[in-house]
Amino acid sequence: MNRLARLGALGIPALSCLVLTMAGGCAKRAATSAPESQGTVAAMSDSSKEATPAPVATPPGPAAASAGPAPEPGAARAEGRTPAPTTVARAPAKPSREARPSGPADEEFAAGAAAPALAGGFGVAAQFAGVKAGEWDDNANFREFQRFLASSTTNHRRMNLNDRRFVVVRDKNGHGVPRCRVTVRDGKQASTSFLTTASGRAILFPHAEGMTGEKLTATASCAEGSAEASFPLYDQDGLVDLRLPSERAPVGTRIVDLAFVLDTTGSMSEEIAAVKTTIQKVAKVLSNDQTTVRVGLVEYKDRHDAFVTKVYPFATDLAGFAQQVSQIGASGGGDMPEDMNAGLHTAMSELAWSDRSVARLAFVIADAPPHLDYQDGPDYAADMKTASHRGIQLFTVAASGMDNLGQVVFRQMAQFTGGTNMFVLRGGAGPQSTGGGDPASSCGGTHTNYSSGKLDELIVQKIRRELKALDADPMRIAGLKADENAKPCDQRVVFAD
Repeated sequence: MNRLARLGALGIPALSCLVLTMAGGCAKRAATSAPESQGTVAAMSDSSKEATPAPVATPPGPAAASAGPAPEPGAARAEGRTPAPTTVARAPAKPSREARPSGPADEEFAAGAAAPALAGGFGVAAQFAGVKAGEWDDNANFREFQRFLASSTTNHRRMNLNDRRFVVVRDKNGHGVPRCRVTVRDGKQASTSFLTTASGRAILFPHAEGMTGEKLTATASCAEGSAEASFPLYDQDGLVDLRLPSERAPVGTRIVDLAFVLDTTGSMSEEIAAVKTTIQKVAKVLSNDQTTVRVGLVEYKDRHDAFVTKVYPFATDLAGFAQQVSQIGASGGGDMPEDMNAGLHTAMSELAWSDRSVARLAFVIADAPPHLDYQDGPDYAADMKTASHRGIQLFTVAASGMDNLGQVVFRQMAQFTGGTNMFVLRGGAGPQSTGGGDPASSCGGTHTNYSSGKLDELIVQKIRRELKALDADPMRIAGLKADENAKPCDQRVVFAD
């Protein structure tokens, strides 16, 4: 995103920046911003290391990404056999976010003001790269989210989310069963399949999957056995319980696939630095005898830049991986949207997601919406369905300056896949997009007591929550039958640390 586009997103004419620059306003952030952190990463034991494959760049142009469906796991490129990285010239520099004028939100948070209350007890404020952020779980407040989508005038991909179902696979003791294949069929033999997440759950939106008729049948097939249940297509919000006849197989080492889909155009220097720090933090606190974290990354730009996407394949040698991504910098861009569709599609089709992972998490981080005017490329709506089918949860981070379309798209991707949407409370993105929420006093002031931390801490927390979900009650589901912000305070399902 270039400076004029960002100023447009903020509702500030370009001339205002010139005036503020003369007064020192536009340059204020540049003088106070922290440098990117390169850092080092604690090495893992040699016995747990994978060789770190070289990144592969995709050149610009319509043929850079296919609009076809992503291949199933195992069809992706084998790790360690990728070509040497393609050396390309840097695209023209894109003005950094720090150079734009500060707005009221900037002044408020610079002064240490409290973050606004967020809906349903599911608002979390955090700090990363010097700014505050909030978080939404739109499945916990699903009806509010549907009203938000219905009121949006943006040209996002509209999908019928009615009659949502949480499909839960449990063993005979009631424990959730991860990475279990669930196939759903309608009366006309249309079918779709999912892999359960660490919680043992998958989310089905039957109309978005093309289901018709009056009755659906879900069948779970996994190592612990199989189970089947029939249920009506039309039910405003429901749960399908698939109970297996045996105990859950021992999980053993808990493998987590952690991918970043990162906009690396010119205004993203803060977020790029935060991702580098995150990899260091993950290596330090999560890699142990019980957990193996595989980290991969796709950086993306736009078609007129030197490359559209570059893939850094999954690796468990986090020190080597951190060294590879240490050279990533912010450059290129030029207009408001970027080719996020290509970045997401590449993450689904070219990263080799493990068949043994108990959690598959992808963090999509950007400050600009996708190009929806590219008619010959992939579509985020198709790839978020691919992610849902493969048990990949998308967690989206909307950096400051994200416009209304971008906010809608990011919330759609997170909600459809069972992830959450995070947004920077500065200069354009924020909770006003939700249409409000609970007053701060609705539950005794609980909505003003936000947890705080940097982006790396938020992501580590997400991974820990997914791992804890292996041992949590899979039938305790936030937002089932009623939005959390509509429930009495003592009945709300809240985030557990």
